[in-house]
Amino acid sequence: MGRLNIDRPIRVIVADNDSEQQQGKAACEAIIAAGFAHPLEIVVVEQRGIAPTRNALVRQALKDPAIQWIAMLDDDEWAEPDWLAQLLRVRQQYDADVVGGPVFRVFEVPVPDYIAEANQPVFENMKTGPLDLVDATNNVLFRADLFREMPEPWFDPQYALMGCEDKDLFLGLRLKGKRFAWASEAVIREEMPASRSTVKWMLQRAYRIGNTDTIVNLKHRPPEFTVVSEATKMSGAMALALFNMTVMGWSAANRFKGARLAARVFGKVVALTGRRHEEYRVIHGS
Repeated sequence: MGRLNIDRPIRVIVADNDSEQQQGKAACEAIIAAGFAHPLEIVVVEQRGIAPTRNALVRQALKDPAIQWIAMLDDDEWAEPDWLAQLLRVRQQYDADVVGGPVFRVFEVPVPDYIAEANQPVFENMKTGPLDLVDATNNVLFRADLFREMPEPWFDPQYALMGCEDKDLFLGLRLKGKRFAWASEAVIREEMPASRSTVKWMLQRAYRIGNTDTIVNLKHRPPEFTVVSEATKMSGAMALALFNMTVMGWSAANRFKGARLAARVFGKVVALTGRRHEEYRVIHGS
């Protein structure tokens, strides 16, 4: 963040969600002491979970009535120097309420190509301009008044240990007619540790995404979602998954692709029965 090329004043707010050890707070205090380039504020969030942490960050930002834009990235990411300037440029060009950008993953250890591809969306196909929906907060710019126009909590606490609190918010905004845009040159890079580069972890993540995506859709009921249409899609996806794991099973890449798709379908099925998967109940790496 200290390398950002930006022509306007910014504030940096960091949330530490470990209220006992507060290692994040200690790291920020060391950065401030070393002479950080921007005003840096630290918020310690006692309630565990992603949603309470994001709510605390927004609440802190909105204490300044002059704030017009709120950008977010995750704690295991770093921004390219033009990241924020590109988000702001695209926001102005397309009069967007929300602007997203690509997150390129950098693996700690070498992984097979099919593992790397499974973890990296094909951003090359996404061009700068209007977008139907931004669905993640790991690289995003919000119009601050979006939050002022809504009651707290902005990120639903029911997703605190599940994830998908960001997609829940974005889908709600889309259904209210808010405008989204994509900034292909607003680049973020994310560290992928060895523990998140295994087949087991990726299948667990696919299961969680299937589960939480369905829970969000059941909550909001967007026009394109019905239980019947979802069941039809799941049947087709499971058939394709089985095909990849059997007929095309001679290839490790095909077996993985099939297993990953099956895991996602299973997560959806579990969600339709009313059950939830709390991925973040166990702290990653513990």
